[in-house]
Amino acid sequence: MEKAKKKDIIKFVIFILFFVSVIVCSIVLAPKLKVFSDFGLIRDKIKSYKSLSFIAFIFLQILQVVVFVLPGDAVNMVGGFIFGIYMGSILSIIGVFIGTIIAFFIARWLGYGFVSRFIKPKKLESITHLLNSNAGTLSLFVICNLPFVPKDILMYCAGLTPVKPSRVLTIYCLSRIPGIMIWTSVGAQVYNQSILGLVITFAILAVFLMAIILLKRKIDKKKKQPVS
Repeated sequence: MEKAKKKDIIKFVIFILFFVSVIVCSIVLAPKLKVFSDFGLIRDKIKSYKSLSFIAFIFLQILQVVVFVLPGDAVNMVGGFIFGIYMGSILSIIGVFIGTIIAFFIARWLGYGFVSRFIKPKKLESITHLLNSNAGTLSLFVICNLPFVPKDILMYCAGLTPVKPSRVLTIYCLSRIPGIMIWTSVGAQVYNQSILGLVITFAILAVFLMAIILLKRKIDKKKKQPVS
């Protein structure tokens, strides 16, 4: 058990160091990196809508939730890159909330036959089982805050269950807020080329991820407990 804990801590430290190194190198090499020019192009495109730029970005967020092919964390970063931490977070949260409601009711109205066309039945079954389990709420929070993990398929799966919409949508949307704010902050710090800001953001991310790992362990322990 002790060895497993040490191994997890080492993996976590390596992950954080790698991530921070990538971001710092990205800032130093920003003028030469295509991704920054792409972010710049997206920023220019969104800003070209002027007074409607807020709506344009919200629409982009809704699209990434409903289509769920676009990486959500990357879109959150784009929000910070364009609008800054506070406005970027607010717009991302609004877009994710609206997209989540749409995805949930698409699944509920069109049913299993439609959803199973783009989500493998085995994955559908495992996610549905997870949502209906005793640790469902905690599991949802953990999954929603793991970096670069596709989260929005969860609502398509939830739409197929008899769960009360207000409950699952509230839990899911609230669970998304911490991750949205962190990745929006990353985007804002990248735009400002603030290494100090990034260090602070990633320090918060490190603590947050450690808490997520501990929560995941708690869930795994619950799963292993024999049913009395």
